[in-house]
Amino acid sequence: MYSFDNLFVQIVGAKYVRLYGPEETDNLYVLSGGEGPAYGKQGNMSALNCEKEDFTGKHKNAKNAKFTEVLMLPGDLLFIPSKTWHYVRGLSTSISVNFWW
Repeated sequence: MYSFDNLFVQIVGAKYVRLYGPEETDNLYVLSGGEGPAYGKQGNMSALNCEKEDFTGKHKNAKNAKFTEVLMLPGDLLFIPSKTWHYVRGLSTSISVNFWW
């Protein structure tokens, strides 16, 4: 799986971003191979709904995953290092730009 550094720039509106370091991979139930929907076959997607974690069912280890939350507003720039797991949800109509290298 390829992973790149990412500059995430919020232009208009607001977004919620949750970041998990690569050391949390084992707690994030990464989809791979034949598991789950087609979009998960690249090995860079998680089976979690990270805002509604299931700590009692099949995602028990998710409660151990440490994360950082960020609110992105117009003009904000966030550096997301390579191999950092991230979840992004729009809080309003918004425009964002990513630069990967």
